[in-house]
Amino acid sequence: MSARLLLALCLAGTAFDAGAVYKWVDEKGVTQYTESPPPDRKATKVEIKSSPDAAVRSDDTPEGFKQRERELRTKRLDKEQAEKAEKQRADREAYNRRARCSNSQRALDVLTSRPVYRTNERGERVFLEDAERAKEIEEWRQVARESCG
Repeated sequence: MSARLLLALCLAGTAFDAGAVYKWVDEKGVTQYTESPPPDRKATKVEIKSSPDAAVRSDDTPEGFKQRERELRTKRLDKEQAEKAEKQRADREAYNRRARCSNSQRALDVLTSRPVYRTNERGERVFLEDAERAKEIEEWRQVARESCG
């Protein structure tokens, strides 16, 4: 209730002409603002203009306040959901990066520690040649550089 009274007083104060306001500098060099010019000093008349925000808005009703509250709440929820989605995306990327790092390190360990073979279409083991092995090692090292930091 007191907020409404304060709002009404503020609006009532802006509805009336505040009269003339004069700006002048006193003997200490301090700028003063008064309703009448000083008799012994030069003063400048300052025109006071009310801002558009001071005028009564057409939606300053309880329903208008409720509508603005709903709009603000919706914007806040949308922002929170967008932040949550961004965090989930960042978490997924971090998880995938860690998985690629782990896989690349495991593959490098296998490629550098023992003979590696593949199974052909007849089910036979075919060991990697040195050139193929070096190529695979370089490819997995590139993956490790990109995903392990």
